[in-house]
Amino acid sequence: MSTVLSFDDTLGESASLVVRTYLSTAYLTSAAFLAQHAYAIEVGEAVQAGRVGLVERDAHHAYASGAIIMSALGVEAFVNELFADCAIKGKDNHFGLNSSSAEKLRRVWAEKDFQKGPSLLKYVRALDALELPRLNYKAKPVKAMKTLVELRNALAHYKMAIHAVESNSGKRAPTRLEKELQRYFPHHDRMEHNPMTGLNNAYIPDRAIGHAVAEWSAQTAVGFLEHFRELLSVTWLPHLRWPNALMLKTR
Repeated sequence: MSTVLSFDDTLGESASLVVRTYLSTAYLTSAAFLAQHAYAIEVGEAVQAGRVGLVERDAHHAYASGAIIMSALGVEAFVNELFADCAIKGKDNHFGLNSSSAEKLRRVWAEKDFQKGPSLLKYVRALDALELPRLNYKAKPVKAMKTLVELRNALAHYKMAIHAVESNSGKRAPTRLEKELQRYFPHHDRMEHNPMTGLNNAYIPDRAIGHAVAEWSAQTAVGFLEHFRELLSVTWLPHLRWPNALMLKTR
């Protein structure tokens, strides 16, 4: 969590201290931290020797699933902070936007029900308001981010895993989300890639939840925000709220 203190002098003699708290960077840093711990368990002596008990499984699942969820939350919080910061501080925002751009985002942020909308659509609206190239849903960073959001939703709104088995081959038919994940990890659910699971376990949440996906989630979130920053033509500077290298330290 990051807190910024500033004075609001627009009220004349009754100037007040404004406290702004940012969580997006904390979420992304937490995602990398959790991925590190999932990795430490997978390469640990007990797991490598085949001695995996309930203690290791519970901790591993907590770290790996936590990294996935925190990665998605970081991207969702980031766009809200972008709009809110521009609305509150204008040209003094912590995202590198000039006064004209900040004012355009302030107007969008003030629209009725906008703040309740889907996060990816908020990124679309930001670019539209600034008359910049639209978010290309076929671009690799955007496609990966959509898959990450779907995976987070599958975990957050979990429904009991029910195996649908194809009558002819006996092989379970993969869901659309599983097919999307398999594009990034064609072999990651095998024992040698995720030693914490079994081949007959449900793909989601069990076989897909490991360090590989946790690391990918953190990298996907940061990559998406970097893609968005480039679309905005904003220069990365240390004091701004954009992601940094610490959020990619996942092992």
